[in-house]
Amino acid sequence: MRSTVDLPPAVRRRVEALAASRGQSVSATIAELTIRGLAQLDEPPVITIDEVSGFPVVSIGRPITSEQVAVMLDDE
Repeated sequence: MRSTVDLPPAVRRRVEALAASRGQSVSATIAELTIRGLAQLDEPPVITIDEVSGFPVVSIGRPITSEQVAVMLDDE
């Protein structure tokens, strides 16, 4: 099925780079990432308290890197 999706420029660049590094099409990469993301919706986030800082930590099934945070902040 063909769909049109608007992606923020930073997200589009990351998807294109990931697709190129995997030797996949952008469509195949977006499909794979969507499937993986939807699968995580079935798992509720786990909230714990960091022993060192005392701050709450939300686990969503994968780590979030500083680079990913920077990309999200650039999109705002």
